[in-house]
Amino acid sequence: MSNESPSVAKQEGSMARLLASAERELSAFVTAVNQLFDAEQGREAAKNWIKEMERTDWPSGASVIDWRKVTVATAARLVRRGKVRS
Repeated sequence: MSNESPSVAKQEGSMARLLASAERELSAFVTAVNQLFDAEQGREAAKNWIKEMERTDWPSGASVIDWRKVTVATAARLVRRGKVRS
């Protein structure tokens, strides 16, 4: 039996769900960039997605985060910078 309090276990479970959903969104975005362009652009997109996520101001204690907001901002930034080649 764990010595953790129920609130700590709940927070850890919530954090695990948030991280899993971020991973799914990032993976889908990079896969799309890889398919539309190439692996080099996919790697660049992943780096930019992570930077955008770090820049985003999230509400504290949020149990659900709209990772699509990060994806859209990253895609727009890549296009504006001319980083995406066809």
